[in-house]
Amino acid sequence: MTGWRKCRRTTKTLMMNTVKTLTPMLLAFVMVSLGCTKKPEVEGYRVVSYDAATHQWVILRNGTFEGKYLTKRITVVCSFYKWGDHEAVTGPEACHLQVGRMMIPNPLPRPEKGNEFLDIFEMPTETLAITEGKGADRVEQQFTILKYEVLPDNPNR
Repeated sequence: MTGWRKCRRTTKTLMMNTVKTLTPMLLAFVMVSLGCTKKPEVEGYRVVSYDAATHQWVILRNGTFEGKYLTKRITVVCSFYKWGDHEAVTGPEACHLQVGRMMIPNPLPRPEKGNEFLDIFEMPTETLAITEGKGADRVEQQFTILKYEVLPDNPNR
C-alpha cells in the first residue's frame, strides 16, 4: 500500500510541476499569437501623389471586391470643384486633395460622434466624385478617371 501511495504522490507532484511549467509557456504562446494576428486593413481611398505638371492625382483604393481583397491605383484629373453655394470652378487645377490623406467614406455620419459627411462615388462613366461636409461648407470635387490599375498582392499584408 505504501508503494502505491508513494507512486501516486510522485505522479501527482510530476503533474503539478508539468502544469506549473507549461502554463507560462502556453500563456506566452497565446499572447504572441494574438499579437501577431493581422489586423484588418481599413478600406478606403488614400491620396498618394499629385503631379503639378500634368495635374494628375494618384489615389490607392483598397477594399474587398467580389470577395477578394484588392488595391486599385486610380489616376484622375480634376473636372470641377464646388464649395457650398459658390459657383463651381472647372479645369484640371481646380481641385484640392491632401497627399497622404486616407479618405474613408462616411455617407451616414452620426451627429453625436462628430463625424463629417464624406461620400466617394466611382461612376461607370469613368468619373470619381468626392463630396464632404454639409451646408455652406459642403465641398464637391469631381474627377475624370484616366487609368485604373489593380496592384499585385503584397505578401507582407
